[in-house]
Amino acid sequence: MDVPAKAKIFGQRLLQQHVRIGITGLSGAGKTAFITSLVNLLTQDAEPQAAFFDVMQQGRFIGGQLQPNANLQLARFPFEFNLQQILQGRWPASTEQISQLTLELRYHSGHVLRRRLSQYQSIRLEITDYPGEWLLDLPMLSQEFADWTAQAYAALAANQHVPAVAAYLAALHSDQQAVDALRTRMLTDLYQQALRAMKQQGWLALQPGRLLRPAELAGSPLLELFPLDPAIAVGPLYSFLQQQFKAYCQQVVTPFYQQYFAGLDRQVILVDCLGALNDGFAALTQLQQALLQLAEQFRYGPDSWFGRLFKPRISKVLFAASKADLLTPDQHRNLLLLLQQMLRQPLYQQQYQLCQTEVLALASVVSAQLGQVQTASGPQACLQGRLQQNGELCTLYPGDVPISMPSEAIFAQHRFEFPKFLPMLNGKQQSSHLRLDQALQFLLGDLLQ
Repeated sequence: MDVPAKAKIFGQRLLQQHVRIGITGLSGAGKTAFITSLVNLLTQDAEPQAAFFDVMQQGRFIGGQLQPNANLQLARFPFEFNLQQILQGRWPASTEQISQLTLELRYHSGHVLRRRLSQYQSIRLEITDYPGEWLLDLPMLSQEFADWTAQAYAALAANQHVPAVAAYLAALHSDQQAVDALRTRMLTDLYQQALRAMKQQGWLALQPGRLLRPAELAGSPLLELFPLDPAIAVGPLYSFLQQQFKAYCQQVVTPFYQQYFAGLDRQVILVDCLGALNDGFAALTQLQQALLQLAEQFRYGPDSWFGRLFKPRISKVLFAASKADLLTPDQHRNLLLLLQQMLRQPLYQQQYQLCQTEVLALASVVSAQLGQVQTASGPQACLQGRLQQNGELCTLYPGDVPISMPSEAIFAQHRFEFPKFLPMLNGKQQSSHLRLDQALQFLLGDLLQ
């Protein structure tokens, strides 16, 4: 970024006209769909569906337009392509690399004096998308190698029935001392395959995340990092991996955090509770633990001009239970209660740090149509949508959401099967959403006065 661009952003941040919004979430939480739908809502020509977004509801919103990114080295977020995918009834592909977009919003101020001084006001939003797998690496910054390898090995031991995991463990135990280029490369490849197999099984706590989504680091020696049996905490291989762990944290994780998270002003944390319930007790427990660990990695606090310029803190956090359209409306409150219980400690901590928080059940893109069917006991709410696995139209009742963390015994007795639908085809150049306008009001309402 050149000096004039930096100076311009410095001035805009001083006047609170340049806001960095972090869309945070693990893989599959819906970050790409959220960003696409948010930008679509703020840039579309049609009458926006935003009854709870004051600047639009009051007729003060002029419009939004995408602008060139200040950092030309980053890929541009493929908004137009993603939107076309959604409008054609397909979900965008999973994010493989970092991308960014800059959105300028113009609006009329609600203050009489400001309207007399200027024809319109403007604000720039900077939003970054990245693979959710990389997010899980942030807790590694507060760990030592011994702690990390014990934790990662425990996850492998819990999944040793998975063939790819068993293959890695067998190769590892054949010799935990030898260090040579061929062996470390072989063990890295086997561990990568084990991570991918565990992910397919619904396992979340997978590190290093770059082995799952290497991007520009594919084949790099920095990714030669894998856990050992913690019972053997000595030897040349252990020492080698200690150095690899330190290098990975310093050269990969720390720059990732500093560049894309240290300067955030507002944050959205997307949580796919329904997917975790489908995957079982272990997945839901891991999701909660991952969210608790991640919440410790960010700086929260009240907004101030000094902080915006020199020590940014996140002043507002929206916790969003995504994919709420996959439930009948009577279950939305249950979903909120479940998410609030899972995040009780982070919510308390952020409120203590004078950071404003909100919890919503939303859907960036509505993929199901609400209906009713007649049963022997009377009318029953149901959903209709096209199943993601085969595109067939399906009508069903998705089931109930527990209002608190269910025990392992409940999972042993009951299987959650919330559906996965494709986006609805509505023949319009905009997708339907659920409570995205409420999310925008919380995130931006105070800035668009």
